[in-house]
Amino acid sequence: MKIHLLMGAVMFCIANASQSVAEVLDGPNGPVEFIGLEEWTASELFKAIQETSPDTKFHACAAVMKSELDFADAAAMGFIDSFGDGSWQGYTVVVGVEDSSGVRYRTAGSETLDLPEAWQEVQAIAEEDFSTLATVAWLHLLAPNDEESARSVAEQLGASAEKFDEMWTPVKTLVENADETTDHQLALEVLETDASWSARVVATIVLGHNPDNDSSWHGLTNSLIDTATQVRDTARKLIDGLMQSEQSKPVQWSEVRETLLALFSGTYPFALNDILETLVSTGIDPEFGRELAREAPDLLLAYAGAEHEKFGKPAQDFLVAISGEDFGRDVEAWAEWLKEPKSNQVSP
Repeated sequence: MKIHLLMGAVMFCIANASQSVAEVLDGPNGPVEFIGLEEWTASELFKAIQETSPDTKFHACAAVMKSELDFADAAAMGFIDSFGDGSWQGYTVVVGVEDSSGVRYRTAGSETLDLPEAWQEVQAIAEEDFSTLATVAWLHLLAPNDEESARSVAEQLGASAEKFDEMWTPVKTLVENADETTDHQLALEVLETDASWSARVVATIVLGHNPDNDSSWHGLTNSLIDTATQVRDTARKLIDGLMQSEQSKPVQWSEVRETLLALFSGTYPFALNDILETLVSTGIDPEFGRELAREAPDLLLAYAGAEHEKFGKPAQDFLVAISGEDFGRDVEAWAEWLKEPKSNQVSP
């Protein structure tokens, strides 16, 4: 099985940005687009990041924006755009969330639950090397029966073959032997009540490998607003794996309305495009989608209006799915559509 290797995680450091006040600045590896800014301009933010932390590589600018520049949340995502002549350029999108009112991370539980032995083994791996574990869990979704291809991709992503071999069998044992009832319910309980981020990582992996259940999708979505970065990143990888391996199914989403609104409002902006793709792929009810878009339109419209085609497409596709219209990246047209009375809108 050939595994598609995503390059969306590649980040670029920006230097010598132009003095333009436009939302897209020039960088040494290609354009840099700023999304979602309200009071800040792109040039002001670039200058502030450089002055605040001059030695920081730009892939870490989200942390600087939150810790030093009082952004409620932030993200920096990079792409590689290739051309027919074999050339390429980098393109970086920086998302700034200035309004804190919608940023709501889920409160972690305070309990310590008894976990089965297979869970404990993967939990110990998470605490030793969470990043490689998340990659292995993602690869198991893409190629559960092709260990050789999975190992090759893991090595391309920087994991050693030795580390991969240590983790592949415990992950495979965990997810393939998980009981659809008892382990599934335990995973939901762990996410809700357990204080340990590593236990919640394991629970997220279990749910990610049981996509036939609506509550698995709900649990993965809730993990996107977990207080622990490790849990959020694991959930995002598994959602990506489910989308790539085309394991989506119709899902009823109203149960996680508040979580979706938190994501739409700027909580963990790294994941907004992922959840938008998921909602479309799982056939979100158009009326429910319109409710979400009307209640939290700003960041959704900012993403839809992005100049970078790949970055803007998930938001545009979501708006098309809930509206039956297609205004592309015309943010004004989408904003006007969202203002229309519900009675004048026809379900797609």
